[in-house]
This record gives sequence, C-alpha cells and structure tokens, in this order.
Amino acid sequence: MPKELTPLEKLQLLVPGYRGYKVKDLIRQDDFLIRQSVISKLENAINNISQQESQLASIEPFSPALKKMEYLQSQLRTIIGIINSQQGSGGDVYARYKIQTEQLDDIVNNDLNMVSIANDILNFSVSADNVDAMLSMIGKLKEIIINRNKLLFPPEAR
Repeated sequence: MPKELTPLEKLQLLVPGYRGYKVKDLIRQDDFLIRQSVISKLENAINNISQQESQLASIEPFSPALKKMEYLQSQLRTIIGIINSQQGSGGDVYARYKIQTEQLDDIVNNDLNMVSIANDILNFSVSADNVDAMLSMIGKLKEIIINRNKLLFPPEAR
C-alpha cells in the first residue's frame, strides 16, 4: 500500500523545481519558485475570468455579473501585488535567527495551502451564481499569504 505524500512531497509535485527549505542557500530560490507559481496561477485565473466576462458581455452587456467579475479580477491583482511586494524570505532573516525544523514544517504547510488554493482559484469556473465562492477562496489565500510572511520572522517579531 503506497504511503500518503508529505506536504513537502506534494509541493515538489505541484511546483516544478521546488526542492524544499532544507539548504540555507536555496531558501530564496524556493521562496521565489513558490511565489512565482502562485502569481502565475492567479494571472491565468484573471485571464480566464476576463474571457468569461467578455463572453457574458457579448450576450448580456448590462449584466450585474460583469461588475462582480471585474471585482474578482481586482482582488486577484491586489493579491499579486502583495506577493510581489513581500520581502524575499531567507537570506536576511535566516542570517539573523535559525529556523527550526518545526518552523520549516509550518512554512511548507503554509506554502502547500497557498499553492493549492491558487490552483483551486485557477480551476474555478466563475459564473454569476458563484462569485461569492471565489471571493471566499481569495480571502483564504490573502490570509495565508499574510501568515506566511509572519512565519519567516522570529516568533518575538511576529
């Protein structure tokens, strides 16, 4: 019977090139890969919503759903901006304090949740009826991203 994959193994399958936060010199690279993977998925989700929006606009140019779709795209762009503006983890922080194994596990689990929700957002088919479900996923992702940034600093600095 095959064993269940660990969060680290799941991330390695979801993000090509991801090696984990095991080696001090690779922390920045892995952080960059995770953030770029999420950004790429969110940009693709924006493109998908835009296509659905244009299809709806051609059928119902005054549909209230169009405004909701614009709002979704705006929220996704905001999250992309947050991710881009975050300090790259690793070098600076890691040099000041040692990240313990438990903290790495928290970071990996947080990254797995972040990538998984970004995947869910990308694969979500938006319609006028389910905009609130997408907004809920976006809210969860935003919360995870904020928590992720805190995990990269010592507990007393959070």
